[in-house]
Amino acid sequence: MKWTKYFLVAVFLIGAGIRLVDAFRPINRPSWRECDEGSIARNFALEETNLFYPRIDWRGNTPGYAEMEFPHYPFAIAILYKIFGVHDWFGRFISFLFSMATIFLFWKLAREFLEEFASLVAVGFFTFNPLFVELSTSIQPEGVMFFFYVASVYFFRRWLVDNTWKNFLFAALMTAFALLSKMTAAHIGLLFAVFLIDKQRASTFLRKENFVFAAIAVLPAFGWYLHAKGFWTTYGNSLGVSNESHLVGWDFLTNSYFIEGILNSEVNAIWLKGGLAFGFVAVLLEFRKPAVRFCLIWFAAIFAFYILAARTTADDWATYYHIFSLAPASILVGVGVMKVLEVLQRTSGASRAILGLVAGGLTATVLLTQAIGIRAEILQRRVADQDFLCAKTFKPQLKKEGLILASGWSCLDDDGLPVAYNESFYFYWLDRKGFNICIEEQSIPKIREFVGRGAKYFVAGKNKLEKKPGFETALRENFPVVAECDSAIVFDIEVSL
Repeated sequence: MKWTKYFLVAVFLIGAGIRLVDAFRPINRPSWRECDEGSIARNFALEETNLFYPRIDWRGNTPGYAEMEFPHYPFAIAILYKIFGVHDWFGRFISFLFSMATIFLFWKLAREFLEEFASLVAVGFFTFNPLFVELSTSIQPEGVMFFFYVASVYFFRRWLVDNTWKNFLFAALMTAFALLSKMTAAHIGLLFAVFLIDKQRASTFLRKENFVFAAIAVLPAFGWYLHAKGFWTTYGNSLGVSNESHLVGWDFLTNSYFIEGILNSEVNAIWLKGGLAFGFVAVLLEFRKPAVRFCLIWFAAIFAFYILAARTTADDWATYYHIFSLAPASILVGVGVMKVLEVLQRTSGASRAILGLVAGGLTATVLLTQAIGIRAEILQRRVADQDFLCAKTFKPQLKKEGLILASGWSCLDDDGLPVAYNESFYFYWLDRKGFNICIEEQSIPKIREFVGRGAKYFVAGKNKLEKKPGFETALRENFPVVAECDSAIVFDIEVSL
């Protein structure tokens, strides 16, 4: 129908416009992910352009090679840097392009299961989700990974239907790139396994094509992460892979924090409350539909990952890990809306009016929540952070060349387990290499130890200094202050008072 095309074009254009508002912003927030990706891209462009050897700034005395996901995303940014010069927004624009491609592929996936109107509802819910809008211009690998993730499900579904080698190959390759982009996408294998077994029964484990699919999908990621593990064991540098405890323990059964945190992110970041009601309608009243069964099994695979990695996925800062839920949630919302409309058509009088008001209220809740969330995200990100403004004033005052020491966060989490404490933003903004020090290790003797390793300045976050009572006073008594702002102080630690 002609109006369908108009609706899709409108969704696509409005979705693009909302994202473009934030697509040309510099890295002006203290995001360790954005600053790490930005620094790796810059180091690819200005140091060693070797895709297999990504280098971070908080490298200390090492070459900076770091354990991380396959760095094709920062490498692509680096290519643009080499051609046009270093501009932060190149990374955002790449993420933007991938996000628009993801919307198109999700539309194709939704049409595999849903009638025309339901698929329009699903793609609208999907496109204007505030978390997805945020990731669409974030300089981090989740946006690129999400494209490959949705693509892998779409082509896998097509392969189940038509059994062609083209869709088989695309499904395997898209899965491989999803795993290379972020190994958190590996849970998708559970969804694939369930539907292969459902279709092929016992022969699933005898078919050569299934083993070929697994090899294409898994071996590249296995080889890369094995290679990247060597950077951790050799140099001690990791972007939250080996230097943090993600896996849940037995305390999952006794500590409600984990399941509450996971569900809170799901309800507030994915379902937006009103959408959850339509999802319940779909599950309760349309359980036998293939779309609903597919999505429930998909959610089972996703939640297996959330629970397995609950020490991260339950944290309120880690909502972007929940982007996996958006695609099946959007399809269920489409099914739920259609079911509500069907019930409305069969009823009359007061019942119809009440149901109509409830459905309209839920729809308005979703739309309003999306609009408020998107506006809040855009307004927040457009305001430069205090640390970013401080770095601009600090940079010309650091006269001496060489390494710096910068504050990091805690070495251990609340359960006493190792956590990735490195913070990269001051290194990125000051264009310096150097060391991080975690809160628990803050002491004058430790500072002098870093001086012996080549550190010239200590960029100390005041919120970190407060965690060690008396430490800021001791620093001021031992080292001259080079610069200071509301959120940080720079000490010349080569000079003693």
